[in-house]
Amino acid sequence: STVLKNSIRAFMDDYLQANNDANEYLDNSQDAFESLSNLDLEKYILRLYVASKSMKSLRAIRQIQKLCEEYLQGRYELEIVDIYQQPERLEADQIFAVPTLIKEFPLPFKKLVGDMTDTKKIIMSLAL
Repeated sequence: STVLKNSIRAFMDDYLQANNDANEYLDNSQDAFESLSNLDLEKYILRLYVASKSMKSLRAIRQIQKLCEEYLQGRYELEIVDIYQQPERLEADQIFAVPTLIKEFPLPFKKLVGDMTDTKKIIMSLAL
């Protein structure tokens, strides 16, 4: 009877310890998840290729900056690349026309070509 009580007690201790370990694991997992969710995982990384001071390019810059501020305030990086200042960048991103907007992150990668006046198309394409 004493052996049985000790066995039951040992089993219960093991069970409680396993339960505590599981709860601690869940607590740690929740902490880890909250830490990850606080990272800028949804930060948009955008690159807009333009042709110097052309009207189309200036309009595209204004439009993309406006949309970013409206939909992504504080959650985006927008690099503006002037093809006349940095022509070597054209080949790397396979740019054949300007203005061209590239969304690198979040995935999927997207490339939009045009004057950037179709707001609905941009919003849908970028999943804003």
